[in-house]
Amino acid sequence: MQIRKLLIMWHLAMFTKEWQTENEIWPEIALRQLTATSDARALADWPGLAAHRPALENQQRLALRLAHDPSIITRADPDYPPRLGEIPQPPLVLFTAGNRDLLQTRTLAVVGSRDAGRYTKAALDNFGKAFPPDLTIVSGLASGADTMAHEMALAQGLPTIAVLANGLDRVYPAHNRQLQAGIAAGGLLVSEYPPGTWPMPYRFVARNRIIAGLAHGVLVTEARLKSGSLITANMGLETGREVFALPRDFDQPLGAGTNALIQAGAKPVMSARDITDELQYFD
Repeated sequence: MQIRKLLIMWHLAMFTKEWQTENEIWPEIALRQLTATSDARALADWPGLAAHRPALENQQRLALRLAHDPSIITRADPDYPPRLGEIPQPPLVLFTAGNRDLLQTRTLAVVGSRDAGRYTKAALDNFGKAFPPDLTIVSGLASGADTMAHEMALAQGLPTIAVLANGLDRVYPAHNRQLQAGIAAGGLLVSEYPPGTWPMPYRFVARNRIIAGLAHGVLVTEARLKSGSLITANMGLETGREVFALPRDFDQPLGAGTNALIQAGAKPVMSARDITDELQYFD
């Protein structure tokens, strides 16, 4: 068995458990300088395998089939996005559908409230017309700002990546079924969750770290003071991403979060150039 198959087996057995358990195998792989094609017997003396053997054996048949699926990327594979490995608790496995080359491009994450309205749409439509054609827009396919970001990208001919909080064979929200299909056809769908997995509240929070990890910059359009968008922005700040925010009137609840980000050091955005000037230095 190769390390690639072992990682898939491990992930299938552990993804419903706490992150510490999910990720405890990776330091051993890194310490021993193993690659995706290394023989998994190199880990035979590691106690963690014996401790979780029953759970691993339950996933062996499915892992054997998935190990030959080129749309699945493990952290040991050479095409795993390097910047994703910079975040706390990087996903061990990514399930993808679409153009995987987009994982190696310059990316802008766009996040915001599910209640985002005309202000977000107008700003994104304005910026999108001036974005370079090779800038990939990353978001989470949720209602509101996420949906507007993906729709703007498709309308402007920009590549886009949707990071899902469920398996790729599930659609949430249901009204984004056509949008999800369009992104799979012309962009890329990404999830750390295997097929058949339905979204749960904590999975949206977990998904946010992947959005931040894939991004070179994070734009927050509208957000309340306590929101998942600010979690994504803070994750971006912690991992050295450029963070941008749309300013709003002080009495607008959906501007409280973005104004607070600006106060904390995020760059206020009034035009596409405010973003592209910062991202031009990334390859």
